[in-house]
Amino acid sequence: MAEKVDRKQLKKPDEFQLVAGRAMEWLRTHQKKVAAVGGTIVVAVLLAWGLMLWRSSRESKAGAALAEALELQSRPLTAEAPAQPGVESFPSKEERDKVVLAALEKVRSEHRGTTAGLTAQAEIGFRKLKAGDAAGAQKELDEFLKAAGKEHPLRLFAQESLGYAFEGQNKLDEARAAFEKLREVDAPERADLHAARLALIQGKPDAKAQLEKVAKDYAKDPIAQEANLRLELAALPPVTK
Repeated sequence: MAEKVDRKQLKKPDEFQLVAGRAMEWLRTHQKKVAAVGGTIVVAVLLAWGLMLWRSSRESKAGAALAEALELQSRPLTAEAPAQPGVESFPSKEERDKVVLAALEKVRSEHRGTTAGLTAQAEIGFRKLKAGDAAGAQKELDEFLKAAGKEHPLRLFAQESLGYAFEGQNKLDEARAAFEKLREVDAPERADLHAARLALIQGKPDAKAQLEKVAKDYAKDPIAQEANLRLELAALPPVTK
């Protein structure tokens, strides 16, 4: 079914050409009005309008492709449930993750410059981080953050995940710098927590004091509980072999 739809789409004229054609037809039938206000200005406005509609169409197609890629994650595993007619299943979680990642990479590649394309890139970074590929995650998340606007809903999560990606490579200075940028996305509490957490990992003498300050400064925030938990863990005696 999807193949038939794709073939129909291929037979259609380019949407931007159609819109531009409509604009030029309007100009042809309204030449006097164009001359009165300045042809160059009107042409620029109409073509900008056409470009806006074309971009809207691109975003719509990219969004549909992203939805299809993410839908694969909900497909059942063969061992978990009996096969259902018309529903693809996967032999293992690893195989499903592999297919989902490939689908996301296709969205990122074919729909660059769209919100969905950027979202796919962030999701690729998240998945690589979860799979233990910290270096791969760092690359994807760094590129996403450079391209995405401040209003992108995944920016905060990508910024924090970038810090974890650096940390996973034992690049603690870079991790600290990445976590510090959480302040730029209105998450100073998480920036402070990570600063204290990294200080604890590095054995800095003021690490516990930093955690106590986080718990105090953000007492009404769930992050205070996380800071207190880390304080409790830090107070435990070291594990002996």
